[in-house]
Amino acid sequence: MHICALCVLYSLCRNISKLSDEWFADEEKVRHTVGLLLNGNHEPGSRKLTCGICFEGYSSDTMSSAGCAHFYCHECWEGYISAAIGGGPGCLSLRCPDPSCSAMVLQGMVNELAKDEDKAKYARFLLRAYVEGSKKTKWCPAPDCTCAVEFLGDENYDVSCNCKFSFCWNCTEEAHRPVNCETVSKWILKNSAESENMNWILANSKPCPKCKRPIEKNQGCMHMTCTPPCKFEFCWLCLGAWSDHGERTGGFYACNRYESAKKEGVVCLLFTSCISEKSFRRTLASIVVILFLPLLLQWD
Repeated sequence: MHICALCVLYSLCRNISKLSDEWFADEEKVRHTVGLLLNGNHEPGSRKLTCGICFEGYSSDTMSSAGCAHFYCHECWEGYISAAIGGGPGCLSLRCPDPSCSAMVLQGMVNELAKDEDKAKYARFLLRAYVEGSKKTKWCPAPDCTCAVEFLGDENYDVSCNCKFSFCWNCTEEAHRPVNCETVSKWILKNSAESENMNWILANSKPCPKCKRPIEKNQGCMHMTCTPPCKFEFCWLCLGAWSDHGERTGGFYACNRYESAKKEGVVCLLFTSCISEKSFRRTLASIVVILFLPLLLQWD
């Protein structure tokens, strides 16, 4: 009856409460809807039968039905089931091949006649239908984790998976007790917006060589002056101190140092300046602190 219940569950939009109501209100109607025959044990009337798909004659012990009166050879059943499983989770509501018959093909028949790989796929579809149809189970949201977690129903919404990942049952974000889900949602939205701002900053600005604050150049020459209290003066192109620049390096609108580095292929594409990976990571971390420190202080 367990397998039958899962099949009914799948056909009724995977809703357990609806399944219970419909089944006990009118069991016969539900059986008819999903193809669960009340007396589904038809025996072949003769020792030799003709398969309704390939029309070949076979002995009765090599023929099977979905509990109805329509018998097919095992080879045709295998192909029929394999094609259905290859089509996705809809195979859980697979019916008899006869167009006029609504008898459901249950897991027992799949396990008996299908290939091993098809049986494994069918079992996964069945498990997914159960997990997604129950309000007491959910898939673990951790990357690459295939476990399902059961909620025991206490006041604490934070649950832990066997993979050691802890998450909130209510919103499926990382465990965040005692902060409520609404606040976490707002934080994630803010975080996303700030990340977009950071992407823009990285694409349209350069860090001050001294204090690492992002600076945008919207007009004027290459002579840049950082905002107070830093006030460091530097070249926009090579990020070197402006005190080392002058007419000999190209004046206010060019930089020979930058052009030389560019020809040698040592200019970082991100800042269009000569900068090591270590310096880049340090600069990126500084930008993150500048952007998020005011937000973090609000939570203290």
